[in-house]
Amino acid sequence: MSGTDFDSPDAGGGRGKQHKSVKKAGVKIDMTPMVDVIMLLLTFFMLTTTLSKPQVMRINLPKGEEKDKLKVDMGTVLFVRVSEKGNIYTFRGNSDGSEQPVEKVDVKDIKVKLETVAALNKQKNLDLLVLLKFDRKMKYKTMVEILDQINMANIDKKYAFLKMEEEDLKKVNEAGG
Repeated sequence: MSGTDFDSPDAGGGRGKQHKSVKKAGVKIDMTPMVDVIMLLLTFFMLTTTLSKPQVMRINLPKGEEKDKLKVDMGTVLFVRVSEKGNIYTFRGNSDGSEQPVEKVDVKDIKVKLETVAALNKQKNLDLLVLLKFDRKMKYKTMVEILDQINMANIDKKYAFLKMEEEDLKKVNEAGG
């Protein structure tokens, strides 16, 4: 045979030294302490944060017994009727029990309207009474905006909530709904 020695250890014939595959040490992270820390942080934040309470506007309405009704001069009354669409209409009362023509008012103009009517009533030594009638299908946000405008107005705060009746709905629809 010509110069090859198959029995030599360098020949790779399987009889000599064999190469062992070397295992590399892998990175092994123990997650148990990290889970413990995360659970402690979660518990800490849950116990220390305050939960926000829903903001609710409470309105206590009287029962309205027959003996509690008051006689009011209609000339001192300003009706504010709000339609289902959110349109706001004001009607001033007359002393004979009728109402003056309707005026459509924007939410931001209610304050000025109330102050104007209150000033006219003060000239006659009369107090202004605002009667609010809201359609049950209107947006709650509109009612809150109207109440905010009333509270910002520089007038004596005398107002009452009344039920929107068929006659009121008819007047609002005639004015444009």
